[in-house]
Order: sequence, then structure tokens, then C-alpha cells
Amino acid sequence: MFEQDEAPLVGPGQKAGAEALDAFFARTPRLAVAFSGGCDSSYLVAAARQAGVDVRAYLVRTAFQLPCEIADAERLVSELGLELVIIDADVLAEDAICANPSDRCYRCKRFIFSTILERLEEDGFAGTPLADGTNATDDPARRPGFRALAELDVVSPLRRAGLGKDDVRSASRGLGLFTAGKPSFSCLAVHVPEGERITAASLKAAARSPEVVSRLVTRNAAIGVDLDTVYSADGVVAHLVEDAEGGRGAEGAAAVGGPVDEEASNALASALRGTGAFGGMEKEGAR
Repeated sequence: MFEQDEAPLVGPGQKAGAEALDAFFARTPRLAVAFSGGCDSSYLVAAARQAGVDVRAYLVRTAFQLPCEIADAERLVSELGLELVIIDADVLAEDAICANPSDRCYRCKRFIFSTILERLEEDGFAGTPLADGTNATDDPARRPGFRALAELDVVSPLRRAGLGKDDVRSASRGLGLFTAGKPSFSCLAVHVPEGERITAASLKAAARSPEVVSRLVTRNAAIGVDLDTVYSADGVVAHLVEDAEGGRGAEGAAAVGGPVDEEASNALASALRGTGAFGGMEKEGAR
């Protein structure tokens, strides 16, 4: 089932350069896309629609995401005239994920894609190919989620077409997508140290970290959102949890609340000066 020409595990659906994007669309009249509102999955949805594919976008909403990322997804599909199917999933009830082992990203990706596949059956779309926005720049050695893609037969049309991140951004600009310059934004779980249990409280701490605050500023600047509203502890930073002390559930969006700490304030000031934002390599996260 798996190809071994690219370490560590790459399935046939992720074989780089295997098939041109227009050829894939020509043989795929109906497509479901695991959608995040990020640059890659946004372009995939838009390109599929332009090619005449009956495309449906599925977003799994969990406590790991910031509400602004959901808002981006809703905005993109609205501008394309498509429907966004949002599935609320209680990731904090998944012990294997929240134990935060070294393969957490693999476990989380498998949870997300399995959730979408189950919904496809409920919607009468069983057998419809499920695609994601993984591109040719993404390194399998750094992204454990590749294993989940291979195991669940998810296809990555952008990667198979040999399209890297710069290609996707350029093509997105050609389609007039506001996500063309949007930086990658890893989920909050990435900012909880490996081995430390992921809870509502640890996610709240991650959301207030200097790195996340500065990334929020850069994200908003890239898509034209007012910088004065980039960080609001009682609005922007919220999670789908029952309480802020580690409770479980996805019963609505409970605001985190509380003041921004000194470190976060300093990070915000630094980011507004154009420094410290999005430094380093991209991590596993929204595509």
C-alpha cells in the first residue's frame, strides 16, 4: 500500500509529481476536501470548483483551533459560493491524542480524517475521494500526518501535481483568493510541550504565548484584518470546551477571558514592529 521512495511513509495519494492537477480534476467529478481555511486547502477547493468539480468542503472544528481560523474558512467558501460543512469533534476526549506523545500529529490527523470519512457516509457521499491540501514542499520526515493520509487513502492532489508552496501562493493570487499570502498557522497543540497533557488550560496558555500572539498579528496583516483587533483575550482566543480547567466537550465556544500577560504584550509590540513573527520552519498544522 505504501511507497518507500520517500521517507518515512508516503502513500500513492501523496506521490509527488505523479499527476497533473487538471488531469486529476478531469477524472474526479465529485470531491470532498478536508478544509482548514489555510492557503493550500483554500486553493484546492477553489481550483476544483473552477474546473467544474462537484466539491464539498469539510472542516473538523476542535479545541485545538483558534476561532479566527474557522472564520477564514467560512469567508473563503462564502466568497466561492460553496457550502462549508463544519463538524464539531471533542478532541479533548481522545486520550491517545491528549497524552501528547511524539506521534500526536499522526493520531490527530487520523482522528480528523476518520471523522470526515464517517460524515461522508452519513451524507450519502461514501466512496467520494477525500483530498487534503498537502503540497510538494511538505516534508514527510517532518510531518507525521503523512502516515494517516496513507493509511486512510486520502489523496493530496497538489503534491501529486508537484505544486509547492510558492506555486500554490502564485496560483491563489491568480484566482484572487485572500488566502494567497496567508502564513501557515499551526494548531495550538503544537505549542504544548511533548509529553505534557493537553487540556483546556494548557491550550489557553499556548494561545497566550508570545509566539502565537505574534503569529496572529502576522496572519491578520497578511489577510487585511485590522491590527487593533488582532488579539483580544475575551474574543479572538476561545476554545470549544466546557471550562478553562481541563473539562471536556464541544458544547459551544467558551471564551478564555483574562488579561494578556506581559510576555504576550511584548510579543504583540514586537510583531507590530515587524519583528519576531513567524520565525523558523513551519510546523505540522493547517493546510
